Amino acid sequence: MFLCPICKKEMRLPKCSCGHSVEKRNGVWQLSDMPDMVKDGDGDKYIGYEDIGEAYSGNRKYVIEEEHALIAAEVSAYTGDGIFLDLACGDGFLTVPCAANGTRIVAGDISNHMLSILQEKASRNGVSLENVTLCRMNALDIPLTDACVDVVVANSVLHLISNPEKVIHEIYRVLKPEGVLLCLDDAPSQQNEDPFDNSYYHEIVNSLYATYWERLAAYGIRPVKYSWRFDRATVCDKLFRSRTEKVIPHSGTYKFPLRDGFLPRFCGRGFSDQTDVPKPVHDEVIRALMAEFREKYGDDFDATAFYGNYNDILMTIYQK
Repeated sequence: MFLCPICKKEMRLPKCSCGHSVEKRNGVWQLSDMPDMVKDGDGDKYIGYEDIGEAYSGNRKYVIEEEHALIAAEVSAYTGDGIFLDLACGDGFLTVPCAANGTRIVAGDISNHMLSILQEKASRNGVSLENVTLCRMNALDIPLTDACVDVVVANSVLHLISNPEKVIHEIYRVLKPEGVLLCLDDAPSQQNEDPFDNSYYHEIVNSLYATYWERLAAYGIRPVKYSWRFDRATVCDKLFRSRTEKVIPHSGTYKFPLRDGFLPRFCGRGFSDQTDVPKPVHDEVIRALMAEFREKYGDDFDATAFYGNYNDILMTIYQK
């Protein structure tokens, strides 16, 4: 089911009939030699998380969240005895719980670092990756044969690629007839008012963010948002034969302290607009900011939490 990165013909890992051998590095098949990130030039651009992956999920990167387990149950049910392609799988928030369900998975990401976090997440949660094939791959050129997988999820990636339509066409190509692309969104629950006052949390976060970029402006550095608009429904409706929706109930409240979510991601350059900030400059500014904010808001300011209600999960199902 894999395509040789060199001759683009079907191959059985690790060696192709053309003579090319695919390297397996730290348990990950290296099926793409494309850069981790392309932000310039006339071709397709995309943002990978090789350098910011460690900070992307804050201090909860090894936790299997309840909502992810709920989504994984649906993905595994749709996959059945088939194969699930977790495209741009990141730190394994879906791959790991799906693997725990016994699902056969091809987990692909452009970042080897993110795939290593996935492996550690599985290990810490006692989940076997025996049925998972980990691949470094580029979503713009999926190294799989036509009509070979049953389910695809490409979550939180299409807006990070300048040509998302190309990715959708690649997904359609590798899906079997009757296969499905599952897309995930929040489905806000019906509430008359927000019962939580998060104004103090927002005051700290907004002040941190604004001051950070004010300081960086002195170095001639300004934030650049790497994100591209994409009308998923318009593109998918032209390709797929049907679109349906399913709501996965998810209730309850949550509490996210600054020290678990925003701060480790922010301090670790985990936001896409921080990718152009040189690490030495970033570290210098962050050290000064943390000292100032502890003096202003107290030594335990990082315990300040955001409170909220979980949203139901809206799953859009596009069938080939």
